[in-house]
Amino acid sequence: MKYSIFTAATVLAAAAVFACSDKGTSTDEGFTTEALEGADAWCARVAAGPPGAGDLRIELSTAHANVRFFGPHPTFNEVDQAFAAGLGEAGPIVPKRALATYAARLGGAACALNANPKPLGPAQVIALGPVAIVRPGTGRISLPQGTRAVLVDLHGLPAVDGLRSALEAAVAPALASPVPRATSHVRQHFGMTDETQENEYLNSIESVAQDAIPSTGSSDLPLVLLTAKALAPEAAELAITLRLANRAWIAGESVRAEAAESRWTPVKNTGLAWRAQELYSGDARWPDEVPADFSAQTPEQAAVRTSGLGAPPPITAGASNRAKLEPIVPGFEPQPETLGLGEARASLLAMHGATRRFFPYFHVVGDHIDERLQETMDAIEALPSLDRTSLLKQLRRFGEVLHDGHVGAADWSSGSTPTGFGYFPAKLEDVNGEPVVRRTIVEGVHPGDTITRIGNTSVAEWYARERPLVSGATEGWIRERIMRSMLRLQGPTEFGLRAPDGTSHTVTVQPVSAAAFLAFGTAAVHRAPGWLSDLGAPKLYYTTMTEAMTGGRPEFRRTLAEARDAEGLILDMRGYPAFGLYDEAMRLIPHAFSSPIFNFPVVRPASQTFQADHYDFDPLTDPSYAGPIVLLIGPQAISAAENFSIMLVDAKRLTAIVGRRSAGTNGNITTLFLPGAFSFTFTGMEILHTDRSRFHGIGIVPDIEVTLNAQDFQQGIDPELARAIDVLRAR
Repeated sequence: MKYSIFTAATVLAAAAVFACSDKGTSTDEGFTTEALEGADAWCARVAAGPPGAGDLRIELSTAHANVRFFGPHPTFNEVDQAFAAGLGEAGPIVPKRALATYAARLGGAACALNANPKPLGPAQVIALGPVAIVRPGTGRISLPQGTRAVLVDLHGLPAVDGLRSALEAAVAPALASPVPRATSHVRQHFGMTDETQENEYLNSIESVAQDAIPSTGSSDLPLVLLTAKALAPEAAELAITLRLANRAWIAGESVRAEAAESRWTPVKNTGLAWRAQELYSGDARWPDEVPADFSAQTPEQAAVRTSGLGAPPPITAGASNRAKLEPIVPGFEPQPETLGLGEARASLLAMHGATRRFFPYFHVVGDHIDERLQETMDAIEALPSLDRTSLLKQLRRFGEVLHDGHVGAADWSSGSTPTGFGYFPAKLEDVNGEPVVRRTIVEGVHPGDTITRIGNTSVAEWYARERPLVSGATEGWIRERIMRSMLRLQGPTEFGLRAPDGTSHTVTVQPVSAAAFLAFGTAAVHRAPGWLSDLGAPKLYYTTMTEAMTGGRPEFRRTLAEARDAEGLILDMRGYPAFGLYDEAMRLIPHAFSSPIFNFPVVRPASQTFQADHYDFDPLTDPSYAGPIVLLIGPQAISAAENFSIMLVDAKRLTAIVGRRSAGTNGNITTLFLPGAFSFTFTGMEILHTDRSRFHGIGIVPDIEVTLNAQDFQQGIDPELARAIDVLRAR
């Protein structure tokens, strides 16, 4: 083999053009190559991408959510705890130290690296005799006439958008036919996996086909890829793909599969390379490392070997011991109660990252979570000392921005329920902006009494304090939630009350247990189902699906059988259903109908789509009811109550809807546990009417709106029921 065609001038020119710049560096704000050597083996083998251009906290949220939801780890809690450890240092967050600690505790799921500000330059081609040396970059690539082999230099390429297409353009002229890429196995979430295991959201490992590496050559040419110790993920994937296909030689350094399986997320001047996928050729998982076929440090060194090469021989796959991607099946496991600055920061950032990916209603409520994250984190940073109450307040404040009636933040620590905690058994209604007792079992408190003071706090002060912390899709539900907060007592509590006649008195309420309060219930009324003879309407029938129906589904069916010949049925949904939905709807709708549309977010590392599901139903009989129906509705009707009501509304089954607007919040909730033993919930799917029109924030809107007053409650009058009777009588 003769090499006389390589003159000293051409070799020097090639060296100048393709000078490598992938050597380790050390700065005051970055990571040294030596430090990376001590980390997981692949951390020194992956090249970073560009620095972040956004806000530090938003970039931290993005990085953590990527690893939390899509990385190779057995539990969400494990990742959150690592994140909290990285954020625990007092003072301003220093990205390099935060990420270094975070990555070190993740055990190979991610690597903290210096960002690489270098852009992808223009593509370059130099002919060294019959060998074309190609530097991938922007623009077109044409091989010189007479090219008999191609060397592609992968040194120092940055992990930037556009690199994949640049790499494909670089190798395509050497390929006479496309080369299949590996199948990418990624974690997919069908809704955000609920960490209490109470909802149907799930995650799974899905196989995603990739487009083949394209070809533009008229014949296959010998192809060599010159690798560096650290490669951008796209470059590492290309190298292993072509080598396993026996279509290219590797010159220089071996290539790690983790590098090929990773993605880059910037955090200011640093960032994370994190494992986002597993790559398979057919059914075979890629080996952890693919060795170089021969050694070379520079393009000219590799070019000397390239000229005489043919097709590479098959390689023997090595071990594949890196962590696998598995579905995460969480248990009901609140995180440790330890609370420090790291846990507080990590909790807010985890909430932001989760809602950014899985909350389905930004197009309805507006997207303001970035600003709210800044506000709440600033509030935490400004505290002279951190305590559980202060953090819970900021978690609630963050949730308020979602305008979602399912949003809630909770403290699961052992001391979160103090001795003496309990409930005031009363059902309150908002009357002209004030909380009025509709029903109660507390001696000295009467229906029609307006609450004016809770302990030493006036109702006006209570509303002003709670309103910025309470999330809801309708004002009625927000006020309902604030009124319910008045009923949670830390011990015996004095209430100021005003009777309908204007006289005032006080009552000290002794809290009852959660079980007793649950038995009291939250429904507007506890009227027994039956004929309305006592209200002068003996041919009309009243029934309910709230907790007031103590006999549950069997009792409801009995009432339908009894009401079969009624001239009208009044169905009370002013509360949460205590049983069923679909069976009951099929007994009230005498024709085929559909459920609402359930729009689930389907989220992968690089994509979010929505999958729309619905159910079709046929009527059931024996028992059933086919006569006129008036639905009673109110602000306390939320979620399942609204789901049932939507079916009646969309099937055009109702004679009228009477009452007040419902909560406007439907769809399964989802929960994430947070560092410090907190949790956060929100609606995890979008619900639409059968005609795909919006429901969130609108709710079930009454045809006939009823204004409440304290005098009716004092006199034992149910004004919504009375109006429903009038509607059916007037038919």
